[in-house]
Amino acid sequence: MRYSFGIIVLHWTTAALMFALATSGLLYSFKIVGSNALIFHQWGGQLLLVLVFIWIGVRLAFGVGPPNSEHLWWEKILAALVKITLYALLIAYVVTGYITASGLRNAELLFPIDVAFARSDLGDLFMEAHFALKWVLLVVLGLHVLGTIKHSFIDRDNTFRNIWITKKG
Repeated sequence: MRYSFGIIVLHWTTAALMFALATSGLLYSFKIVGSNALIFHQWGGQLLLVLVFIWIGVRLAFGVGPPNSEHLWWEKILAALVKITLYALLIAYVVTGYITASGLRNAELLFPIDVAFARSDLGDLFMEAHFALKWVLLVVLGLHVLGTIKHSFIDRDNTFRNIWITKKG
């Protein structure tokens, strides 16, 4: 059973935004591009937080998606754990980034927090957490992608086709 069109759009919009945020963060960190990447990164991060809360709301209101009786019990548990961890990590990642960005001279945030806090030692800890969380986030995203690869090429089931943009898979 396929996911609804809205869920499919939400999934791929979130994935594209996460890729764009990772790219802009790297481009800025390695000083390949200037402040425009940082401005995009800040606005994109705020949009990602909105999308994550939409995801959580949809999941709480409508469940986790179409049931798949082909999946083993441990696959269902692992998939749920990966998704819950992914949501929690995304919230932590965006919040730590938001606090870090609030300490910038030219923050592009809708509701920046206290600059003194963002520039304090605790604010520095949030910045370090933001940079460290990217590795944990990459591992969890890697598990998500590995699950997709397993279902597509080993199990040869419809798991990926159910979330893909087109009806053909």
